[in-house]
Amino acid sequence: MSRGPERSSRWRRLGHLLAQVLQAPWVGLLNLRRRLRKGRWPDYVVLEITGELPERAPGPPWYLGMLPFIPRPRTLESVARDLREIAQDPDLRGVVLVLRNTRLSLARAQSLATLLRRFREWSTAGRSSRTPKAVVVYLEECTNTTYTVAAAGDRIYLAPLTEWNVLGLRAEPVFLAETLRRLGLAADVVRVAPWKSAADALIHTEISPAYREQLEWLLDSWYSQLLQHLALHRGLDEHRIRALIDQAPLDAHRAAEVGLVDGVAYEDELPRLLGQDRRPARLLPLDRARGYLRRRLRPRVHTEIGVLSLRGSIVTGTSREFPFELPGLGPGTIGSATVQQQLRAAGENPRLGALVIHVDSPGGSALASDQIARELHLLAQRKPVVVYMGDVAASGGYYISLPATHIVAQPATLTGSIGVIVAKIVSEGAYARAQARRYTFKRGQHADLYASTQPWSRDQRQTMAAQLEQIYRTFKGWVVRSRGLDEERLEALAGGRVWTGLQALEHGLIDELGDFHTAVEAACRCLGVPADEGVRLVSVQADRPRTAQPPQGVESLVQGLHFLLQEEWERHLLRERFWLLADGLPRLKG
Repeated sequence: MSRGPERSSRWRRLGHLLAQVLQAPWVGLLNLRRRLRKGRWPDYVVLEITGELPERAPGPPWYLGMLPFIPRPRTLESVARDLREIAQDPDLRGVVLVLRNTRLSLARAQSLATLLRRFREWSTAGRSSRTPKAVVVYLEECTNTTYTVAAAGDRIYLAPLTEWNVLGLRAEPVFLAETLRRLGLAADVVRVAPWKSAADALIHTEISPAYREQLEWLLDSWYSQLLQHLALHRGLDEHRIRALIDQAPLDAHRAAEVGLVDGVAYEDELPRLLGQDRRPARLLPLDRARGYLRRRLRPRVHTEIGVLSLRGSIVTGTSREFPFELPGLGPGTIGSATVQQQLRAAGENPRLGALVIHVDSPGGSALASDQIARELHLLAQRKPVVVYMGDVAASGGYYISLPATHIVAQPATLTGSIGVIVAKIVSEGAYARAQARRYTFKRGQHADLYASTQPWSRDQRQTMAAQLEQIYRTFKGWVVRSRGLDEERLEALAGGRVWTGLQALEHGLIDELGDFHTAVEAACRCLGVPADEGVRLVSVQADRPRTAQPPQGVESLVQGLHFLLQEEWERHLLRERFWLLADGLPRLKG
């Protein structure tokens, strides 16, 4: 047996011991300085959340990469680090979370609410006092998602003119078949799953029974989650919460009267409201408060777990990040060639005990999805692989998650959509309306299979349907093998049906509900190690990649424009024939 790994582990332990020896004097000096400034210690640390709050940010956005000295945007990952740092200071009374101009999906709001619960647990870990630190939430806007976060706090304050705007949920699909007809256009669609409604808006003038049924069960699940969460954390009956939602919007004072919030105040009044013995509380933003926080030696790293974020539509070739969202693709692409190299690098890295993959994808190319799933299957035979599903991991996003050892999702995550569809826009009517003549010359019966000149012929439609059936069988085969479902039960769950994470758990399509840290804990369980601070998360990059890494900065802008203007746009949207796209379902944000 090779002694290489053992020798490497011994050197790592020695390196950590040396690092602690070097750290100790510096940490001691900082804590002594903190003691000398005791009168200026904060009582509460203020964390402000604005704008989007992505799960993770592997690199800065392209526009920030062009500017020097600009801090990275806040993410759920960075909020977790900040909350853990605050929780470990024994002298702080709590944290004040300020939400303004915040745009959260319901799944990310659930993640942030879970982080507040974890903050309380962290604040009592290893201490004789079992009283957790307080969580105070101040809202300048109160929507479904911001109030979902706030409800998990100990106290909620609204600005005087803020309305309690928890209005419930709404979906409004639009059908464009008649609109396209008036333009001389039509969509031609082949699908093998009746609930695969991604193209319904293009081929129907009104909603189909299957699409209606699917929207109803998704909204029922989301609404039930919202009611249960608010009732649990605010101590109100679900029927009372439902009645108050039906009365919304409520002004701030009325919301306080009925117990939905704890008070109405301007932000500058918070120190007085949170004070003790007539002494106003001292509130400091985190960047100023850090100098007063108690420092600790970095714990010894026992286990390294790789982390890989897969966001965007799935395509063959390299991954890309765009400086703008492209129709049908989103903010970037998950390239099968890039991901294959990253997964192989993770498998060959002896330091990584397991891998956690964050999937946030509506799907994409069946070929690319299958290549990624195969590589993930090979890796899962060597190391534990845990998938954490973000806002959406449906169709191809669910496909690539299937080989994982364990799958975690939020209750509001959109997943499933086990089905296949292919569509094209037929433009012959538009050419005729514009009195433009187009001539076609071809060799080969199916040379015009992807052309927009005319709909598929009967023979071509049969050819497409046969290929879709083969892909659909492959998709279902992965589900049967990975999830242990028999084919009869699977038929009731497949067919393109989309589920929330809560429904997916009930149906056996995933293993556990929770946030990203739940996925890390699952990876630790697989390794048989405690999920404590001795676990280091390491971003996975391809080792000497044969394919380019996702670009940053100006390069991202240039590649995005190149993708738009060159033939790659057509290749991915037309030639990647079998897209496993999630249905056109509502994205709940507020």
